[in-house]
Amino acid sequence: MDVSVKIKQIGRTVIGASLLVLFMMLVGLVQMYPGHGEIGNFTYAAAFFVVPIGLWGVVTGIGLMRAWRWSRISMLIFGGLLTFVCAVPALGFLLTSTGGFNLWEAAGMRILGFVFLIPSALVVKWYWYFVGEEARGYFRLGQKLPITSA
Repeated sequence: MDVSVKIKQIGRTVIGASLLVLFMMLVGLVQMYPGHGEIGNFTYAAAFFVVPIGLWGVVTGIGLMRAWRWSRISMLIFGGLLTFVCAVPALGFLLTSTGGFNLWEAAGMRILGFVFLIPSALVVKWYWYFVGEEARGYFRLGQKLPITSA
């Protein structure tokens, strides 16, 4: 598969995932309106972190689709943060002792831990791709401007 096709495909995935996160945050805000109680306050406080990160993902995805040089670096940073944010809860679910839980609750916790590892695995795959020479060469060339005659 051509490098530009791969990177544009990743860009579309990043845009779609970021828009999904923004949509889910909007649904959470609507469901918790007005923000009373612990979970309501948490939802509104989380919006101050989730919305900028979601917008950052949309902008990075657009940059990847248009082969802007800064988008490669942005993807590496964005991916590192996403890996950290997803891996920490996964470790919590996977390493929690199962004493006091029945079989289904313990299995559910482990399954949820593995579900949280899916985005981390995807980002690690993307990280190695964007560090590689193929992607670096693609962004080094950038988009060529059309030559016009005067």
